[in-house]
Amino acid sequence: MDHHQIVIVGGGTAGITVAARLRNADPSLDIVIIEPSEKHYYQPLWTLVGGGMFKPEESGRDEEELIPYGVKWIQDRVDSFSPDANSLSTRGCETIGYDYLIVAPGIQVNWDQVKGLKESVGKDGVCSNYSIDTVASTWKFISELKQGVALFTQPAGAVKCGGAPQKICYL
Repeated sequence: MDHHQIVIVGGGTAGITVAARLRNADPSLDIVIIEPSEKHYYQPLWTLVGGGMFKPEESGRDEEELIPYGVKWIQDRVDSFSPDANSLSTRGCETIGYDYLIVAPGIQVNWDQVKGLKESVGKDGVCSNYSIDTVASTWKFISELKQGVALFTQPAGAVKCGGAPQKICYL
């Protein structure tokens, strides 16, 4: 079993930031990030993509470019946690032990939680800034709107960025 002082699950902005701060505080730390994605998307930029100021691809960079120096990247998904054993298992059937675990996998967008949304998003004026797959449609629909009503919604529960639904209205 591979063992590391610190294992970070998730190579998004949170995981990378924590790894960088820990590494800067103590360069001798043995840190690993487990992240399956080859691309990292800077999601705060998506509001400006939706407002037509940036293109979606400008928000993405190769994940390996962002992994802090001295931090190991395992490109895999975590399949299960074994907190009593201070270990986890990856989809690739690797068992990894740790002294400390940081879980920062990000938020999953579940379109199917709103009836009809999964089939509608990206079509007929229905758009979202919460996915790289749909954010370009926001500007397309806004720029095509010549008359009528633009309806913006803001979820009542937890969202990736509470201000994002409002910021697009102001742009």
